[in-house]
Amino acid sequence: MVKKMTALVLLFGVIFLLAACGSETTSGDTDDSEVRTVEVTVPPTSKNLSWQTPDGEILGYEPDVLRAIDEKLEDYNFNILAVSDSAQETGLKTGKYDVAVGGYYKTPEREEQFLIPSEPTGMSLIKIYVREDSDIEEMKDLVGKNMVPTTAGGGTHNVIMEWQEENPEYNLEVTSSSGDIPYSERLQSVEGGQFDALILPSNLGQNEVIEELDLNIRETDPIKTGETVMLIHNSEENEQLAEDINNALKELRDEGTLSEISNEYYGEDIFQYAE
Repeated sequence: MVKKMTALVLLFGVIFLLAACGSETTSGDTDDSEVRTVEVTVPPTSKNLSWQTPDGEILGYEPDVLRAIDEKLEDYNFNILAVSDSAQETGLKTGKYDVAVGGYYKTPEREEQFLIPSEPTGMSLIKIYVREDSDIEEMKDLVGKNMVPTTAGGGTHNVIMEWQEENPEYNLEVTSSSGDIPYSERLQSVEGGQFDALILPSNLGQNEVIEELDLNIRETDPIKTGETVMLIHNSEENEQLAEDINNALKELRDEGTLSEISNEYYGEDIFQYAE
């Protein structure tokens, strides 16, 4: 009888130890489940900045920068989504998305609406795209010309308006429209003569479009260089996220990782133009 009681005690001891081990495993799983999923949007058609392939794969400079940030931030999991320009900022304002990238410039309006890390995600070179036989080389040459409408509230629109304010002796005719018009259509409208010029950052894949469609289009020297930034939904919860992303971006830049990604997609280190 004593032997049976001893065996039962040992059996219950083993069961208790196994239960304790199981409890530790559950606790570890709970920690993993506390990793926050962050909804991040990128443009779907802005090669080489960001684009989505027919089979759904998201490629480009900014998606790779996001993945590099994600690797550094253990408390977050970035869910990268390809979303149109207008839907990106709308979803970011409402909180549907947490983070958006898309070659964005820092503007007073965006600083009021969103959290913006001080570290840039990249650099953008603003150029004018014209027909090969055009005599347009710089901004003052656009007086009296018909420019492709810029995205309302976008960085390029603000660059043009800032130049106009600084050069009041030149009167440019500037119009704006939705940002959902594909760059291929915008470039074709210049070659076809509907417009005289298109002003855009050079990191949106225009050269690939020009080559693929065999367009009679050339680019001018940069009219402006600027930093591109990440936009984050403005909420108390995201204040720490913004700080963590900023720190990760600084590390990636100091390590040379951002320059490596730039060389892969643009054939040059865009950070050489940084101040």
